[in-house]
Amino acid sequence: MPFQASPMFPGDLYDTTLRVAEDATAVNATLAEAQPSDQASDSWQQFLELGWQAVLVPEASGGAGSTFADVASIAEAAGRYGLTTPLVARCAVVPAVLGAIPGRDDVAQMLGLLATGEVSIAPVFAHDGSCSLTAMVDAEGVQLQGSLRGIDLSEPASHLIFLARSAAGEALLLLASRDQLGGSLQSWAGHDGRLTADLSLKATRLPASAVLQRGRAAVAAAKRANTVGALVCCAQIVGAIGAMVEQTIEYLNTRQQFGVQLATFQALRHRTVDMYVAYESVRGMVRERVVAFDQGDSDAHAVALLKHYLSIAARQVGESAIQLHG
Repeated sequence: MPFQASPMFPGDLYDTTLRVAEDATAVNATLAEAQPSDQASDSWQQFLELGWQAVLVPEASGGAGSTFADVASIAEAAGRYGLTTPLVARCAVVPAVLGAIPGRDDVAQMLGLLATGEVSIAPVFAHDGSCSLTAMVDAEGVQLQGSLRGIDLSEPASHLIFLARSAAGEALLLLASRDQLGGSLQSWAGHDGRLTADLSLKATRLPASAVLQRGRAAVAAAKRANTVGALVCCAQIVGAIGAMVEQTIEYLNTRQQFGVQLATFQALRHRTVDMYVAYESVRGMVRERVVAFDQGDSDAHAVALLKHYLSIAARQVGESAIQLHG
């Protein structure tokens, strides 16, 4: 019998993203073509025009002031089509980090520009909290030395938000435009077409206003960025698993062998049931964690364990889908 995955958080955001993602043309970049571009793809431009960067931006800054459930619904729909757009980083991580910084008029202004799509900010935070940039702080501003590694430039970014450490070991949360940073950029494309880059900086000067937070507050911002990113990635994974289950069941119900449908073979049915059970399990776990996050339970350890489990489950479902299609 046919099967259609049910969204964790149904609504207009899910339906609209589904239509945009379905119409999007995947960009199959090669290493030879792995060069950052100032031209956004059609799908990413649609995301900006639809205001997806504004979903988590507070209403006071011109955003929608919505919940993580709304962002998760967008991510789940996009995850069904494997888009290479930096949806999680730009539409979830950045507004979550900037929105938690109080009392800064320049941050509120940047959030407003983010909401209208006039800027797009790429976050650069290592998962282990490490930092490859050193900062010399003086009365005139900050001087940076080192490198920023793993910048997602699948779509053009006008600004970067990242950590640096002073000679004394103090963490600094910095926001700077690409024009301010300059530096030497080296980029490459992954198998999925996602473009990643490393930026090398030598004695780069930034104004004092580039420092958003210092010390423990800066470290907490980086941890929040990783937690939010992991949680919304989990929503993407749920979307991908649901699509794989749908496509596998459709294939088994359509194709025939020895004059009968493949869906009638008991061994294949059992394998498909395992995929379905895995999907329903992760769907429930992710939905529960997103709801808890919206209610103030931002347990980073719980999110990390959930993402680890989903990574394993998604790989197993993917392997089963490939074998059953074969």
